[in-house]
Amino acid sequence: MRIKILPVYATMFGGTVFGRKRLCAGCGRIIQSRYKRCYRCHMALKRANWHDPENLSALEEDDLQHRRNKFYVYVLDTDFGHYVGHSGNLGARLNAHAQGKVFSTASGNPKKIWQSAPLPTRADAARFEAALKSWRDNSREEFQKYTGHAPMPFYNPEASSARPAGGRGGCLGMFVKINIVVLVLALIAMVFG
Repeated sequence: MRIKILPVYATMFGGTVFGRKRLCAGCGRIIQSRYKRCYRCHMALKRANWHDPENLSALEEDDLQHRRNKFYVYVLDTDFGHYVGHSGNLGARLNAHAQGKVFSTASGNPKKIWQSAPLPTRADAARFEAALKSWRDNSREEFQKYTGHAPMPFYNPEASSARPAGGRGGCLGMFVKINIVVLVLALIAMVFG
């Protein structure tokens, strides 16, 4: 019995071609697509780099009670990068940032550099906020198109819980952890060596 070995070609799309079938660059599944990843890997990668809107169920009742129908998305320039948020009462929220009552920006000297036009619902504001955060963190030109400012990812090392889900912004934390381990090992070597 003769085994035919198919030639393997690297393509400009990044996948590997076996005849007319292509292997996903992410998981290795056979795909018949012009893209380098299968749909499952493509969506997983897209979700990893995208912020989801926050859960608004607790705030919706408060909005109805206070009859809020205008919501704003704003960008603050801080020592830690650009902070993006939304509020139904922009003046009170900016005062809270300025007075250090917001944990994420308390020690970062926040200054408002941009605010959106009023949006009709909190859900719209939360979706727009999530999009701005994603564009900011991925250095996308859309952030600059909407705000007029170059994107600077936000990471406050003092408020590690303020990092977005998924661990983005954690490179600095990993760098610090590695340096601590190196220092501890150096101290042990000095004491016992």
